[in-house]
Amino acid sequence: MERIQQPLYIVWQDKFVQDEPIIDEQHRGAIAIINSLHYFIQQGYGLKDLMPTVNVLKSYLNFHFKTEQGILHAMESPLLQQYRDEANKIIDEFDIQCRLGLREDDAQVLLVFLKDWWKTHLKLHKKITPYLHKWEGDYCRTN
Repeated sequence: MERIQQPLYIVWQDKFVQDEPIIDEQHRGAIAIINSLHYFIQQGYGLKDLMPTVNVLKSYLNFHFKTEQGILHAMESPLLQQYRDEANKIIDEFDIQCRLGLREDDAQVLLVFLKDWWKTHLKLHKKITPYLHKWEGDYCRTN
């Protein structure tokens, strides 16, 4: 039996690299979760069945936003408040799109939103990445 290879929803590209290892790693992680969500949708799962994956993604995006906010805070970036506002708006919109997808039984609603978010997030990085490159210290310690 031959397996049909399903394409990834978002394919990682060199142009996504920000040259800040923790940010690039988190971006790859977010894309991996989005692609996993897409994979399961292609396997016939509905959004209701995929809520554990959706919740992991939402938590991961929050974690990523906090990482970038922490660096921007440490760098005393004038973009910090704008970034916070945009991150909060994204999470609110994520919730709205998720409820819409559940109500309409259409997981594609959330996937389309996530692809648009990714494009918008990369545009935002054109503004914030210079601050990420100036960062040299720890903004968050676990010990």
